[in-house]
Amino acid sequence: MSNSEYTFRIDVFTPDTLPMARLAEYMAALADLMGHKETTHFARIEEGSARLVSRVEQQDAPKVQQRLERVLDAAPPHGTGKAFKVLDDMLAEDNAVGEIIGPTGALIIPFPGRTRPKALTFPAFRQHGSIDGQIVSIGGRDKTAHVTLQDGRVTFTNIDLDRETARELAPHLYGSKVRLFGSGRWERHPEGTWKLLAFSVDHYEILDDAPLSAVLTDIRSIPPRNAVSTDTLYEELMGLRVGEDDVH
Repeated sequence: MSNSEYTFRIDVFTPDTLPMARLAEYMAALADLMGHKETTHFARIEEGSARLVSRVEQQDAPKVQQRLERVLDAAPPHGTGKAFKVLDDMLAEDNAVGEIIGPTGALIIPFPGRTRPKALTFPAFRQHGSIDGQIVSIGGRDKTAHVTLQDGRVTFTNIDLDRETARELAPHLYGSKVRLFGSGRWERHPEGTWKLLAFSVDHYEILDDAPLSAVLTDIRSIPPRNAVSTDTLYEELMGLRVGEDDVH
């Protein structure tokens, strides 16, 4: 092996069984991991388990070596974390494990692939609650109308409501945000995000889109409830007495 060659081994494939399209995907992800694409070249596929050999030109060989040795660090080089995950996800999809072997034959990066812990999965569940957003679509031809909400980058679809409620909400299309109350069916993805599968609207409210400064001004203008003047506090308290013999 040349002092500038790196081998990516995939245990479940041989050169005869590795599909060409999948080979291209592996090579693209491997190029992202190694970096220095102008000076890193595909050399060959070796026999046995599929071994993709890459050759790095001498001027960049030390840089690639250092980059690969730091892939599993707490703070890996820019772009290597994503490239590692792409390669490991591909291996898991192919029910494979892999590894990168350096020019001296030493293992540099192990890829757990199919052996990594399986992500927890949760069944979808239904729960009463609310969702907020701006109405960006409303309509429907059947007895049940449908609405789409957008809240920043999040879009909520598969929201059902009766036609009367839809007519009431129609003037608010692309207007102020609304809060829809009802029963939703949710799904939790393994990476921790939530997806709304369906939502049935019971009732709604229109949210005030006034700026925070205006809201605070309005709050400050409200007098304290049941406020009394300290000058007449004693007289007002005494006036609450019903009779001289009452106990307070």
